Amino acid sequence: MGRAFAVRARRLATAYGLRSRTTMCRDGLYYLTLTVFVFVGAALGEVNLLLLLGGMLLGPLWLSYRLVVKTLRKLEVQRVVPTEVCAGDLVVVKLALSNRRRRLGSWAVAVEEEIVGQSGDARGEVVRPEVFFSYVPAGETRQRSYRLRLPRRGRYRFAVPKVSTRFPFGLFARTVRVGQPAVMTVYPRLGRLTQRWLTRRREWFEGTHRREHRHGRVSGDFYGVRPWRSGDSRRHVHWRSTARHGTLVVRQFEQHRNRDLAVLVDLWQPPTPRPEDRENVELAVSFAATVVADACRQGGSNLFVSTSVDPVQALRGPASALLLQGAMEALALAEASTEDRLNDLVASALARVEPGTEIVLVTTRPIDAEKLQASIFPAADARARVPAQRFRIVNTGDASLDDFFQTGE
Repeated sequence: MGRAFAVRARRLATAYGLRSRTTMCRDGLYYLTLTVFVFVGAALGEVNLLLLLGGMLLGPLWLSYRLVVKTLRKLEVQRVVPTEVCAGDLVVVKLALSNRRRRLGSWAVAVEEEIVGQSGDARGEVVRPEVFFSYVPAGETRQRSYRLRLPRRGRYRFAVPKVSTRFPFGLFARTVRVGQPAVMTVYPRLGRLTQRWLTRRREWFEGTHRREHRHGRVSGDFYGVRPWRSGDSRRHVHWRSTARHGTLVVRQFEQHRNRDLAVLVDLWQPPTPRPEDRENVELAVSFAATVVADACRQGGSNLFVSTSVDPVQALRGPASALLLQGAMEALALAEASTEDRLNDLVASALARVEPGTEIVLVTTRPIDAEKLQASIFPAADARARVPAQRFRIVNTGDASLDDFFQTGE
């Protein structure tokens, strides 16, 4: 029964990452070799003083082993990971090491992290930062932090922290894993939309028939009066100005106009992508994230975000911080594919967005708008082909993108 309990405890420890290991360091091997040499010399030469010296050398060896085991007992590690981080930003992770023993502090303890990229552009990337705690008194907690930059977007997994020490003599090293794993999503790098992009967008909007959300007089901004015209409501008459001018004048309000926006991201790459192709994909994701962030910052409109990873799974709703968080996470985990899913992406979006929605198609390859609409809609369905003609296609592989978008580097 005791053996079965020990096996079960070992399995639970392995499952939760609470594994421990004690090894002899290189200095310890040298020290052990010297000790064995002294004992062999004492035995062959029958020298009692050498035998006594060998016994004295065994003392530090035994003491070193006992202390490295004692030092790491009842230690706990807690980690605080930032929630919103963009690629390339400075990441500050806080570690708290607690000594739950009533007696005996812990000296010279190192906590090593292992951060592994699991999805997105960060897949396969491994970072191993390390924090050193010089002394943690019994029953107290010490805090340290480390800083790093994660240049690639995606989801990163923090493994169970590895706590180690060689105190006091460096002859033995003991390592235990304590704490819990964690996951952090690194959002795409945000850039800056230039004034030319905003001007082109405004001109493009004014030149097309877009649905306007005209608010009532309560939400409009009053900025002046004008002479009364036939058809004006009497509720808008400004009576003080009317008495002063001797003729009817009405209040004039500035009408706010907001556009619904749909951002479609086509992440295509060739079967054998070059470094330029991968950079182009990251540029497309960064540009799309910047457009979405700008729309959510302005607010007052509905937003639709979809990628070629899964055109059916799209985000839609009022432009807000909550939708921005979901869109940034979806873009952070999006991966390029060699499959051509452009038609599915566009057709799914057109079937779900409202008429008059401004549609921005961000792609990594040149696209002909006429061929696109011809491949989606039949030639006889002219009405359905009208929205496709109003697409604004942005090819991130085109050098002219620099006129509209500046990266955050």
